[in-house]
Amino acid sequence: MALELSDIQTSYQHVLVGVDESEQGQVALASAVHQALEDQAKLTIATVLELGELSTTDVLSLAAVNKRREDLEKNLQTYKNFAIAQGVTNVETVLADGAKAGEVLAMELAPETKADLLIVGAHSKQGMWPSLGSQAVYIARHAKISSMIARR
Repeated sequence: MALELSDIQTSYQHVLVGVDESEQGQVALASAVHQALEDQAKLTIATVLELGELSTTDVLSLAAVNKRREDLEKNLQTYKNFAIAQGVTNVETVLADGAKAGEVLAMELAPETKADLLIVGAHSKQGMWPSLGSQAVYIARHAKISSMIARR
């Protein structure tokens, strides 16, 4: 049975992008903005606070965890403002907690937001997700929706 072009999804309704503070996170955001504009899709910008990446002292300090959350919320607002300035009209942000960013994005946030495309950066050597390369591999293997690994 041959597939018809009409059977293949050629545009997306809801793009979910996982961002961090790295250059690769910015590449993922730019790719997601482009795709959302191309398809006139909703854009959800998500950051995952991985408590395991915080120092033991910081995890035990409610003030330190709250400060980190506040910083991430500010970053998300900056990313949202960028998307709106580029012309995306339907943008929301999500700050989630979890052990592994890739798992939270693919297994929790994608179904919760009803996204049909998940975009992340290829890797990150700094910022919140120092092991994003392995997280990107996780997403590519386990996401139940289309995924894109953005590279510069």
